Amino acid sequence: MNRTLLALIAMAAAHGFLNAQHVRRVPALPEQKHDGPSIAPTVRPTVNPKGTAFFNEPFDNDLNGWTVVSGIGTLDWAWTNSGPGPTASTYPVPPLNTSTPSGWAIIDDDYLGTPGQQAESSLVSPVIDLSAAPANLKVEFDQYFQEFSDPDVETWVGVSTDGGTSWDEVLINEGVGRDGRPNPEQMDVDISAWVAANPSNVQLRFRYLATWDYGWQLDNIAIRELPNNDMALVSFAKTDFDFDLTGVANMDYSIYPLSQIRPMQMSGLLKNKGYLAQTGVSITTTVSEPGGANEVLNGGGLTFAPGETVSVPVTGYTPPSTVGSYSLDNVVTQNETDEVPSNNTSTDQFEVSTTTWAHDDGAVQSFILQGPDFAGEQFGVGNRFDLVADAQLVGVQVAIHDTTEAGTLIAGEIYDADDILLDQTTDHEILSSELNSVGGSTFITLTFDAPVDLFAGNAYLVMAHYFGGPEVVGFATSGTSAAQVSIVHYPDDPQGNFFYYVTRTPMVRAILAGPIGIDEANGLLARAPLAWPNPATEQTRLSFELLQAVPVRVELYAVTGELVHAADLGHLSAGEQQHMIDVSDLSQGLYTWTLDLDGRRFNGRLAVQR
Repeated sequence: MNRTLLALIAMAAAHGFLNAQHVRRVPALPEQKHDGPSIAPTVRPTVNPKGTAFFNEPFDNDLNGWTVVSGIGTLDWAWTNSGPGPTASTYPVPPLNTSTPSGWAIIDDDYLGTPGQQAESSLVSPVIDLSAAPANLKVEFDQYFQEFSDPDVETWVGVSTDGGTSWDEVLINEGVGRDGRPNPEQMDVDISAWVAANPSNVQLRFRYLATWDYGWQLDNIAIRELPNNDMALVSFAKTDFDFDLTGVANMDYSIYPLSQIRPMQMSGLLKNKGYLAQTGVSITTTVSEPGGANEVLNGGGLTFAPGETVSVPVTGYTPPSTVGSYSLDNVVTQNETDEVPSNNTSTDQFEVSTTTWAHDDGAVQSFILQGPDFAGEQFGVGNRFDLVADAQLVGVQVAIHDTTEAGTLIAGEIYDADDILLDQTTDHEILSSELNSVGGSTFITLTFDAPVDLFAGNAYLVMAHYFGGPEVVGFATSGTSAAQVSIVHYPDDPQGNFFYYVTRTPMVRAILAGPIGIDEANGLLARAPLAWPNPATEQTRLSFELLQAVPVRVELYAVTGELVHAADLGHLSAGEQQHMIDVSDLSQGLYTWTLDLDGRRFNGRLAVQR
């Protein structure tokens, strides 16, 4: 246990837990622009738009008559067939994954921009005659856009019908961030009202205003008829998490442990992208549960005006106490026949585990290093967890990226809602076999000397910690997090404000003691059985407290289902009991222990390490 741990635990004696899931709000991590690799953009197949194009610009050979209008500074739009210029950034901007790769338009702020200098530039089309087109129109385009600093970057789409004297325009891409952006992203804007003033004299404008951000790439700009009937499922949320209202309650977990299952209020963000009002708009979510059962959730029955966007909740849902994967199929319907059904559906998933609790998506996408201002100093990364039932934390799991040097020491930590350190695991020396490349899913389990009691109604921060030094440590990330959920910690930050939130999800998980299960009400056990140590190398002690005398049998199974240990303990009296399980001859891996109390069975996981 290091000096920092001792000092912080001493400080904790003067503080208590918050009796709710509210935690201290922390600022965003002030990352350097070129600090830390991004989550790889989501590469999407290009889509062939449907319907007649009344204007089309693929930028195959040059800007083809489009005008570049400089506003502020010297940074301007240009034609490219290769993408952004090279930078020293480890967070590179990729080329637009366009379906017409012979050329596209780009404003390359990352490569050509100046730190701290604002730039404004517009890309303006030639005059377009739409007098023969229908009244209901949209402009479609492919883009790649990632955002370094909101609100320091703005992207606008506009229309003029008076030769550029005045413009109607709409702000797009607000708050999209820089992680996991789609490439390409198909965008569309309703321009019907703007064109109506003078359809024979239409110009399009794409305006970029930023202070040294990443830039914007565009291709395949087309004007098409706006469908009369087009409802879209823009996004789907599995919980109603809202930090401003309820703190970290109702966070969206990728894996729930059995003891922390809670009601999930799901909702879909729906938008009327058509020209006419849509009636009877509803969303249906079908939850496919382990074992084949389905639960159908419904919401809506609403009328949407053209362009209206509304978050629509579905029927509340609480997962059953069944371990496994849960898949979600979401579909939007309305009374009218939808002309673009491809944007009516989405899928999602989550898992229920015996003891694992996670935010991450399970496979390494990127990693987090110390910022350049903290090289060589100790730092940690982790996630917050909110409890709906009392539990015990027995370990922390973390995935490490292969930028890390083998032999580096790390540990797991747990903090209370005031970000006060409660306990730290034993140190662990990272092995080369424990490192992950992108796509990897190897986790290291860090165990506490004794289980840490956690209490319902409280939130905790579970972290992986590096003690500092010359080594490079890359904590793996997978997926994205809402603000205030995933945290980076710099204990030696001279500013004193050393907890920051990040939107990349650290692959740091909480491992709880096994749950009691549904038989707790039968009055056999006073508390959850506990196998300790877990992971084990030589032996583990299964301890439990009986409320009445009962015949007891203990079994241990390999993942193959093979019974590797069995012991009939006879008729044991009420009170504290324990049984030692020898694992010295077992191979490394996961096992399931079973405590059989006169036919009622309680299960848990045991990890064996070598």
